[in-house]
Amino acid sequence: MNEVINLEEMPAMFGLCNQSECPHANTCLRQIVYPTAAQNRGAFINLLNPVWLAAQKNGCSQYLKSEKVRRAYGFIRTLKAIPLGKQDKFRSAAICRMGRKRYYQARKGEIMLTEADEQLIIKLANQCGIKLDEYFDRYQYVLLWQ
Repeated sequence: MNEVINLEEMPAMFGLCNQSECPHANTCLRQIVYPTAAQNRGAFINLLNPVWLAAQKNGCSQYLKSEKVRRAYGFIRTLKAIPLGKQDKFRSAAICRMGRKRYYQARKGEIMLTEADEQLIIKLANQCGIKLDEYFDRYQYVLLWQ
């Protein structure tokens, strides 16, 4: 990853890795961020246990790919396309899966949708007979820190 990573986006308790001999060191976000975080985060950082890492036989379960992924925000455009008679069914099903507060935050684009949220919105829209080129109001490329 040639792009500079903004450490302000890194969660406070993000686990870093200093195992440079790891075969995934060049693509693991935990490994790539480690040198910069070690220099700029003060006296304490969260480091994955090297003894535990050495004992992993089937690869590292803490590996995080360091490439940005496209994530969606807001789905007002989808709601506008759904006929009024089907909006209650859509809303009820989405709230059942996402929770009321999260649904309304996601609908307005206040929070990033997870991949599962995106698939849910598309599935529910399709069940209402809606097929769109773009289901979401905006997209952003982000690093997935978890």
